[in-house]
Amino acid sequence: MGSSTYHHADEDFLRKLGAPAPQVETHGTETDIENNLRQVLPFKWQLSGNQLIGETHEGHRLVQSIPTDRVLVGTDTEGMPIFKKIKL
Repeated sequence: MGSSTYHHADEDFLRKLGAPAPQVETHGTETDIENNLRQVLPFKWQLSGNQLIGETHEGHRLVQSIPTDRVLVGTDTEGMPIFKKIKL
């Protein structure tokens, strides 16, 4: 009768070969990542259908779907989009 111990397929393969499992290396703690994380904020907004598209200074495009009963009317003092609800 077989053993009831579960082994992950990758670990079981190495175990059968007699090789040790690879060591896990951390690339930083969660706090390190949060401290080094750079926030990407769009400076220009465009509404295309129900997709809000924001362009960043780094050349990235951020796309987010919004409800179809909203329309982009401008930006606030912090550069965030302002929406107006429309009646359908």
